[in-house]
Amino acid sequence: MKIKLPFLAIVLLTIFSCEELDKLTEFDITDNLGTTLEVSIPEGAPTNWSQEISVDLASNKQVQENLDYVQNVTINNLSFEITDYVGAADTQLTEASITVAGTSISIGTIDLKAADDANQVFSIGTEEQLAIIAAYLKQAESVTVTLSGIVSATPVEFNVVIDVDATITIDVI
Repeated sequence: MKIKLPFLAIVLLTIFSCEELDKLTEFDITDNLGTTLEVSIPEGAPTNWSQEISVDLASNKQVQENLDYVQNVTINNLSFEITDYVGAADTQLTEASITVAGTSISIGTIDLKAADDANQVFSIGTEEQLAIIAAYLKQAESVTVTLSGIVSATPVEFNVVIDVDATITIDVI
């Protein structure tokens, strides 16, 4: 006995409400969409520093396969860490900020060596700022992150490990 697809659809809609059926077609992907920015400022270079890097939803294979079905993006946490510092022991990064999707987040002053030595992770951004970034990522699928500040001494090298902990809701129907 063959069951026709329209009949099966009617039966499923009868058994499940539309909302329940919609929930069956949704799934969440939680991932770290982070990246690492390598900073190298040579001796005698201007101490005002600004550098860009991209964060991309499609860096997650499962999200990449379902980009057309992204229903929502939530940023659970935005943080960064200074790693692999090479430079004078007392070098400060002042007036530091991270700009994402036109949203500037002030970081303040960081003692680069101390932050690296302590493996200090800086969580940044308010709920409102994270929501703006998430809304942008939902529409654009990638975003440019600009880090800037003033270093108190050169030469200096360090990495900024950016962690964007995000939940992406995929709805295949």
